[in-house]
Amino acid sequence: MNEIIELDLITGLPQTYSDDEYIRQAAERLLLDLGYVPGQVAVDHERSLNYKERCICVRSDLVVFVGERPALVIGCRRGSLVSREKETLAQARLINDPWVPFTMVFNGDDAELLDTASGKVLDTGLKALPGPEELGRLTMAQKPVSPSGKILEMAVRVYEAYSFIQCPGKCTV
Repeated sequence: MNEIIELDLITGLPQTYSDDEYIRQAAERLLLDLGYVPGQVAVDHERSLNYKERCICVRSDLVVFVGERPALVIGCRRGSLVSREKETLAQARLINDPWVPFTMVFNGDDAELLDTASGKVLDTGLKALPGPEELGRLTMAQKPVSPSGKILEMAVRVYEAYSFIQCPGKCTV
């Protein structure tokens, strides 16, 4: 039985229980408090892409837009931020073409903002989440990058590995 826990802050739709949903709601609250409006944030954003004659569906918890351009992917998960960096970077490299320039891992208590192209940590802590104006400025300064060849292959491998080992909505382990 799927238990409804609350309404999503961005979409207003009912959310079913999962061990990480409260973390996403905390990220959404931070975004709203910084001045983002619901139209700037996509929840459970998906993209289907063809790779080596197969279809891959990539999903990101939150994608923040600057105008029409996806600017920031936020992965919302419990646990160590470092252990979620590769997974969320892979999402940011696959969810859009050109890839999303910034990536954030968020566990409800702490966060890391990363440059998607290099994987370098740019800032840490909850203060690392840029407001709308700052994200706009940062995004406009970034040259669009499209993944290809080895980088695309590695992003697909990492994404599929992490999506394969995800816990179900309620972890029983």
